[in-house]
Amino acid sequence: MIRSDISINWLSSPRLITIASPSVSIVMQDLYDTLRNAETTNMDKPIIVSGSGKEPLGNGVYVGLTVSLLNAQLAFENRPGPSFIQCTANGGNLVAFDSSSNSMSPIYTTSYTQIILAASSSATLQELTTVQFSGIANEVLKKLIPFLFAK
Repeated sequence: MIRSDISINWLSSPRLITIASPSVSIVMQDLYDTLRNAETTNMDKPIIVSGSGKEPLGNGVYVGLTVSLLNAQLAFENRPGPSFIQCTANGGNLVAFDSSSNSMSPIYTTSYTQIILAASSSATLQELTTVQFSGIANEVLKKLIPFLFAK
């Protein structure tokens, strides 16, 4: 989903990707889609994002999405305080690299926000049909096994 509450400062280094208030969360797929869409209207600028993941591991299990910010950081818009607002970035992994390709924090700190980065482990996506089949197969086997060994 392309998000309309995300803006990009293309001139700063690192570039700043800001999620406007009152939004308090971002899903990695939405961030990736929004940034890719922004690249299409700013083709004179260096790319800002790359993504990887969703490679099959077998049996309907897939690697989660990793979003790589390229010379960019993610920020949630400043809040007025005095209470902190908890914001989340989830649904995959978020990493960032500076203009020299060195690893850096993907989060830019803003006033009165606390950012929770919910990272994913390697095998995080599973096809629903596989899950459903597995559950059904287990139930069938539980009922069938006693009949197979009955004398």
